[in-house]
Amino acid sequence: MSFLTLQAIRKRYGATMALDGIDLGVERGSRTAIVGPSGSGKTTLLRIIAGSDTPDSGRLMLGGETLADGASSVPAYRRGIGIVAQDGALFPHLSIAENIGFGLPRRDSGRDARIRELMAMVELDPALLRRRPDQLSGGQQQRVALARALAPRPRLVLLDEPFSALDTALRASTRKAVSDLLSAAGVTTILVTHDQAEALSFADQVAVMRQGKLLQVGSPRELYLRPSDPMVASFLGDAIIIPAEMADGWARCALGIVRVGDQQPVSPAMIMLRPEQIGLMPAEPLTQPATEQDVFARVVETDFGGALCTITLEVERGASTAKIPGEAPATTRFSLPRAPMETPEPGTLMRLIINGPGHILPNAVATTSSLPPIR
Repeated sequence: MSFLTLQAIRKRYGATMALDGIDLGVERGSRTAIVGPSGSGKTTLLRIIAGSDTPDSGRLMLGGETLADGASSVPAYRRGIGIVAQDGALFPHLSIAENIGFGLPRRDSGRDARIRELMAMVELDPALLRRRPDQLSGGQQQRVALARALAPRPRLVLLDEPFSALDTALRASTRKAVSDLLSAAGVTTILVTHDQAEALSFADQVAVMRQGKLLQVGSPRELYLRPSDPMVASFLGDAIIIPAEMADGWARCALGIVRVGDQQPVSPAMIMLRPEQIGLMPAEPLTQPATEQDVFARVVETDFGGALCTITLEVERGASTAKIPGEAPATTRFSLPRAPMETPEPGTLMRLIINGPGHILPNAVATTSSLPPIR
């Protein structure tokens, strides 16, 4: 049995169904990220786990103990759950030592030692203990908030978008430090975030939500490479999603003939490629004669972004010249990330090279295609 188990959790606010039958298991000592667009139900789910809200129906269990069964619920202060909020929520009038020790009994003889232990754990100088929160940087404040959450040795820690207020560089370093700390401590953790890169790098398990439902749960690699539908595919990163005709583990689509493995879906289907799977080489001059399977695209726009630029291409010749019924013939535009020294000028004709297999989206409705059969 999972350490944390949610079974058929439902919550309605008036006419709005915030959570619609959530089932989720979290293993002891693991890190789970819950992601989704605004209004998907992430915060409501976190509040129900924390005990600051109750479900209308369903069951929540932690370590074999039932914390909520419908409207019957164990109070938040008895759940043994630590919380780190988006802004840290430190008490501005208390010192750092008083903030960290807030949840520890004042008469506990080991209280001061525990506070110093936590400062070392989050890699902060003990000299900061006398300061107030406004005398610390944003990253330091988030580490203090984490230390405060860990002070009573909670069974579970909830992170509610704790890095979103930090600048980009500090956010990445703080996230890595917190991730390493929680792993070393063996603390079961749930992170709620709208940042897909944060979820993929932080978690052992990712759960994607939309409109109060869990769309897919799995490892970061599984969800990124094998999403269940277009929404999951696009939410977890840039995705090129196109209709294709299938035959014998191959797909003919607007970007040419793509290997799709051993899956045998009904044809036509929708397939997904990640932009990093598409390689480019100059089409002119041709080093070898073009074949009917070659696909060419012209660079129509470039967007300089420093270390990573974006180029937009339009397919000019290849399988995309086939007409899809009910649609105008053919132009397929897509964007790719490239390093600045690998960014071709607008107007350059490029040959496309597909690396690795495409992924068939099992829960996508394919547009009927008239692409020619694969030979």
